[in-house]
Amino acid sequence: MIVQMKKLSLLIFHEDYRHFLEELREKGVVHIHENRERSAADDRLQAQLATVKRQNELILRLQQQGQAGKRQEIEGVKEEDVEEHLRKKYHRLEQLVQQIASVQKELALYEPWGTFSAERIDALERAGWKLRFYSVPEQKFRPEWEEAEEIAEIGNCKGYRYFVHVGKEDPEPDLEADACRFPAKSQQELAGLETALRNEYDELKTWLDAVSADAVERLKQYREKVLEVVDERQVQNAVSVAIEGRVIALEGWFPADREAELLHFLENRELYYEIARSTPEDEVPVKLKNNRFSRLFEPIGAMYDLPNYGELDLTPFFAPFFMLFFGLCMGDGGYGLLIWAVCFLLRKRMAPGLCPYLKLGEYLGAATTVVGLVTGSFLGISLDAVTWPWLQGVKHYFLTQDNYGAHLGGYNPMLLFAFAIGGVQILCGMCLKVAKIAQQHGWKYALSDLGWTVLLVLLAVVFGLPALGVTLPQPLVWGFYGIMGLCALAIFFYNSPGKNIFLNLGAGIWGAYNMATGLLGDLLSYVRLFALGLTGSILGNVFNMLAIDMTASLPMVPKFLLMFFILIAGHSLNFVIAMIGALVHPMRLTFVEFYKSAGFEGMGKKYDPFRKRVR
Repeated sequence: MIVQMKKLSLLIFHEDYRHFLEELREKGVVHIHENRERSAADDRLQAQLATVKRQNELILRLQQQGQAGKRQEIEGVKEEDVEEHLRKKYHRLEQLVQQIASVQKELALYEPWGTFSAERIDALERAGWKLRFYSVPEQKFRPEWEEAEEIAEIGNCKGYRYFVHVGKEDPEPDLEADACRFPAKSQQELAGLETALRNEYDELKTWLDAVSADAVERLKQYREKVLEVVDERQVQNAVSVAIEGRVIALEGWFPADREAELLHFLENRELYYEIARSTPEDEVPVKLKNNRFSRLFEPIGAMYDLPNYGELDLTPFFAPFFMLFFGLCMGDGGYGLLIWAVCFLLRKRMAPGLCPYLKLGEYLGAATTVVGLVTGSFLGISLDAVTWPWLQGVKHYFLTQDNYGAHLGGYNPMLLFAFAIGGVQILCGMCLKVAKIAQQHGWKYALSDLGWTVLLVLLAVVFGLPALGVTLPQPLVWGFYGIMGLCALAIFFYNSPGKNIFLNLGAGIWGAYNMATGLLGDLLSYVRLFALGLTGSILGNVFNMLAIDMTASLPMVPKFLLMFFILIAGHSLNFVIAMIGALVHPMRLTFVEFYKSAGFEGMGKKYDPFRKRVR
């Protein structure tokens, strides 16, 4: 849910302003309303924001560094100079990569000729003999060249023939071949230079790996100091000066549940304040407040956008769907158990900031385990196909086509379940859209969307249940038809209250076309839940069969080793592919199908109170 916010307006005597601002920062409750025009024109502020951006990029790059050996500190560098110092190191690292590539390119020119002494060639030239190096495509090499005494063929390489012409200084031979020009440095000099560059690269890379942890900590500390300056500059840009510069006006927002605390703070200061509720025109910051389960999914929603203050927080509504979708896309109980176990064990040892993500991983792993066991897939093994005695009593319960296909017209039950759960999520989104419109504009503006929601539900009941063999009483069916007629009236004649009836009819027809085509496309998108889970299970089973079939004729020890290697390599590859799909596709279904059905607007600004960042 979105925490209710209240507006705080302040009038402060200019002599008390600086002291009060420090006290307000220590309190850390009020989100100061930002003046974007002034902030955009503030060169100093923009420079500080650019510094923060560079530091974030550098921190991310350092976090990707490996930890080489013992942790090392950056010595002799001030905190404010760490960024520039590291950037110079990375710049040198990039230079080394380019220089090594350039040297290798020059060494490649010597490759077809083998190793030879440049000094001896110089001595021959001083004695009056000239060695000229040539290359020519094999099909253009003339046989008579091989008979010439002054030509010595060196060899073939990549479709070219290389040879040397030995003769006096003049005249230069008339050969239809390309003359080879060697670098200024000899082959030995280039090889030594490459070794030196590689050694410098390895030393610098090892140093960056070793100092990465210390560098990240120092950059984060300095970033917080810069952000304090940014906060102060934004506050300065937000103030208004009145009464000949003697009174300063300031506006901000605070959570309504902290009103009593803030009132106690303000009543002891010599200033004027006013607290008011927000209006639809206000740009109110957003603070989310959810239960322990839904809160774990807030980072996923933030990857798309925050809701604006006037709409609903969709996190609690997409969280259970996302968890189920992840399990369906992974589709294997063994993989799910592995995810849960790894996250559970790491959560006991990792930093507190990573614990929520590992807890989320536990939930996703548990959902995958349940889905895998329900569908009869465990580490690529089809549990309904094995002959293990202890499974005989439950094999017929697995949701597979062999068990339930005959009762579902030959369709796979998981395919129908993917469509069903997709329809449920879309209808859930439509219900949320109705609630949002009613909250923002009133119920009469939500009647058309409510009509569509009720109409789709009743169509599913009237035509879906008989398809599954459920017979509805005829009076109930006629009652449903009557309700559907009322829904059609709202859809076609009351979709824009207050407008001409013909405009409503035209908008209703256009809306019906969009609903029919869009709903079909949205439902078909949920087929991916079935397809990805099925693909992962099949690939896992294929690797199991390969491990068995390819080692069947081997002795016990080689058989065990090769089988172990095939299983580990195959299932690791399958696990990575399945994990990528299980993260990407549920996000796609959430951010496209569900958010569209719910009428999600987004563009919310995160609640970020003016506070003390460095203690």
